[in-house]
Amino acid sequence: MHSILFRIGNFELHTWGLALVLSIVLGVWVASKRAKKFGIETSQILDLAFVIMVAAIIGSRLWYVLFHLDEFRGNWFDVINPVHDDYFGIAGLSMVGGVVLAVIAAFIYTRVRKLNFLEIGDTVAPSFLLGAGIQRVGGCFMAGCCFGKPTDCGLGVVFPPGSVAGSIFPGQALYPAQLLASLLGFLGFVLVLWLGRWHRFKGYTMWMVFAYYAVDRFLVDQFRYYEPEQIMGRLGPVVFNVNHLLLAAMFVVSAAFWIRGYLRSRLPA
Repeated sequence: MHSILFRIGNFELHTWGLALVLSIVLGVWVASKRAKKFGIETSQILDLAFVIMVAAIIGSRLWYVLFHLDEFRGNWFDVINPVHDDYFGIAGLSMVGGVVLAVIAAFIYTRVRKLNFLEIGDTVAPSFLLGAGIQRVGGCFMAGCCFGKPTDCGLGVVFPPGSVAGSIFPGQALYPAQLLASLLGFLGFVLVLWLGRWHRFKGYTMWMVFAYYAVDRFLVDQFRYYEPEQIMGRLGPVVFNVNHLLLAAMFVVSAAFWIRGYLRSRLPA
């Protein structure tokens, strides 16, 4: 695990930032290639990428802050302040909140630009899974965040004391939840591209990606560590946390719209 790739004077290149840049660049490249299939201009993809990136960061931060209010009470400026004693940046992001706000921002963007939201969604949705695959391994795993629960299985990973995981569970082996999330992201990316050969209606790929991510994240969360106050309840070995309300809504809505689109596509013209 190396959260910092190298230092030049006071400049530090963090793996999390590099993974973010790489996921954005590759995601935009994939979406631009797919844009031709749907008759969308590359410039529109570039503009949308910027909107999604900003919305994702804001949404991720807000969702994290919402469930960590005690951390900021009395120091509310820290919510947006990137300057700290020992580093520059904003620590504390929750991907689920970023996804939700990014979708809302993309919908507003397409309405303003008079574009078809479903076609745009079909174009860019696979890039989200690709980005998740890159970010979880290149960012989260290397930085020691978004880590798993303690485990005795042979797959456990011991994180160094300087990481968040190592400070909470010093010397303990943890499930590599980040690697599982990364693997599911890459598998989902390949799967939706393969299923795209049978594209039948507008929203076919987008709703599929959202439904897949909801299941993907729910599975990962069974191995991932969450603070006690974020746990809503348990059903046997299955754990439910605050993210699962949004994930459940995402899955139900996506599945319903996908089934609706599929059934309509089978009606005679």
